[in-house]
Amino acid sequence: MSENKEKNFEQLFRAHYKELHGYAFRYLGDSDVAEEVVQQVFLRLWERDWEEQIHTSLKAYLYRAIYNESMNQLKREQRKLKYQSYGQHRQDFEPAVDESSKDLDKKLQIALAELPEKSRTVFELSRFQEMKYKDIAATLDLSIKTVEGHMSKALRHLRTELMDYLTLIIFYLIYML
Repeated sequence: MSENKEKNFEQLFRAHYKELHGYAFRYLGDSDVAEEVVQQVFLRLWERDWEEQIHTSLKAYLYRAIYNESMNQLKREQRKLKYQSYGQHRQDFEPAVDESSKDLDKKLQIALAELPEKSRTVFELSRFQEMKYKDIAATLDLSIKTVEGHMSKALRHLRTELMDYLTLIIFYLIYML
């Protein structure tokens, strides 16, 4: 790089730094961040062949670059705050979900214990052992229609007994997954 180019860049920096810093500060409200934005714009300018590439007013180019970089900085800050808020919300919510999950497990065990033995066995084989109705029927020596009847009975009973937890489960599925 020629010495003349360095000298021109230094003059440009000295001539516009203060006013560009003030311009960035108006958008950002933080002097240190405004300084970073101005330095970033000048760094990009330095990395380019700025004397050859900028065909408009150099001052207008710098102001537009400061504006764009300031807006980008604000967007980054908003994303960061949103992520932190989400993280905090999640931390606040998880203990309640853990406790409610334990309550739900207890309530499920009680509700299953209230079922007739065959209905409970069919439900457990289907849901916990992931067996198909055909396999359950063969294992318990029942017809498929009987297995379907026991499952309907079990699901109807569980739906009634666990109604209070339905909103919690839906809330958990929507916000946590």
